[in-house]
Amino acid sequence: MFGTLNEIIELSRRNGYSFFNEDRQRQTKTIVHPTIYYGRYIITEGAYNGRRMFSVYKVLKDGACDIVQGEVYLSLKQAERYINMFLDCEEEEPSTEEYFNG
Repeated sequence: MFGTLNEIIELSRRNGYSFFNEDRQRQTKTIVHPTIYYGRYIITEGAYNGRRMFSVYKVLKDGACDIVQGEVYLSLKQAERYINMFLDCEEEEPSTEEYFNG
């Protein structure tokens, strides 16, 4: 579970991921909102077909960011509502040991 966006950015970069690369974000005109939801979800805002759209990502333990819902929300509030309604009750990811040993 993560407490700050800076913590996620540092871990992600340390593990070689480019999700938070500033040049990439500038090219795609993407903004990562600073709020961390339930310790593992973030919302991005980007341009898609000339409109501002919001996406929900799940941050994995190694700092990788997996898309949950991409470019489907017209507002930050809609993306937040989705997280609060459907993602808040997800269980923690099992450790690799738990996964393989049962």
